[in-house]
Amino acid sequence: MAAACGKKGDPSPPLPRGPNAIKDLKVDQEGGEAVLTFSYPDRLLNGQPLTDLDSIEIFRLAGATAGMTGVPAPGPRAGSGTLDRAPGGAARRAAVAARMAEEGFYREAVAVAKLSVAELARKTRGASIVYRDPLLTLLAKSAAPPSLGYAVVSVRKTGEKSPLSNIAIVTPDIPPGPPQILAITAEQGRVCLEWLPPETDMAGREAKIGGYKVYRRALADDAYDAPLTPAPWPGTCYVDAAAPYGGTIVYTVRATLPDKPSIEGLPAAEAGLEYRDVYPPPAPKRLDALSEGKLVRLFWDPVGVADLSGYLVFRAEGDGAFQRLTPQPLKDSFTTDEAVRPGVRYRYTVRAVDTAGNVGPPSPEAVAEPF
Repeated sequence: MAAACGKKGDPSPPLPRGPNAIKDLKVDQEGGEAVLTFSYPDRLLNGQPLTDLDSIEIFRLAGATAGMTGVPAPGPRAGSGTLDRAPGGAARRAAVAARMAEEGFYREAVAVAKLSVAELARKTRGASIVYRDPLLTLLAKSAAPPSLGYAVVSVRKTGEKSPLSNIAIVTPDIPPGPPQILAITAEQGRVCLEWLPPETDMAGREAKIGGYKVYRRALADDAYDAPLTPAPWPGTCYVDAAAPYGGTIVYTVRATLPDKPSIEGLPAAEAGLEYRDVYPPPAPKRLDALSEGKLVRLFWDPVGVADLSGYLVFRAEGDGAFQRLTPQPLKDSFTTDEAVRPGVRYRYTVRAVDTAGNVGPPSPEAVAEPF
């Protein structure tokens, strides 16, 4: 009997089965979107690996306050005037405070998204998940939009949910309206854009402009890459000196708020043009022809263009018409004409040609008469 007897202990709480709470949620505004960033959940509350993640739910609360971002610290029980010194009292108070904070958040918040594992894969950048919450409808309704608090919850395939994440708060600003592109002009080696600034912001008030960001894409591309102007451009005209030849390119412009370059307004209506290289290189400025017995040596000033393919040499006898002397463009700025006859007067000229096949104007003529 003595061996069979033992002290009966306190009942143990059930082991936690939900995912661990996400604790590094951050939110910023970019344009008309709230951008949420947080780590991919990988652990359960008991420390074991999370291997059956089903989804992540995202919640938004309008009118969030700074006090929501943390859990109240344990303290005296309300109205008691004494400290709760019972074993585990501090932990109980913290758990109660956290539960009450969660319940209050859930009562007021709205679910804005439920991301499946497949959607999470598309939104994962390294070890973090990036989710963009569109705010344009919300911002257009109020000249003073409220602060927004965000929280996320992980859900297992068995249905168990994690505790609420930390609450990240952003106070959105109202972006400017769209600029109006006036002109887009193609020139050799550059495309020039001009636009009008937006008169109002998205709430109909007078727009406050800190600068502009210019975007370019090929017509075949679905989206724009990074702006051509990483820092806001101060004026209402811009020269794109890196525009590529060879097809149709499209531009748009967004205005930014003062001192907040990440908050961009609505994009201008796109403008595009077919930008092909139809611009020939310039002529060599000088050509010399030196007679040396049965040959003529030719030297000319190089042409400094990035897309130069080479040079074409032309020759005429006496007052006759010029004939092309070189079958293929020459890479060097010199050559030798050995198909000459003594006593004959020859006239020479050189033209530059680019990689698109555009042939430039002729250089000044040079004359030689072999002896």
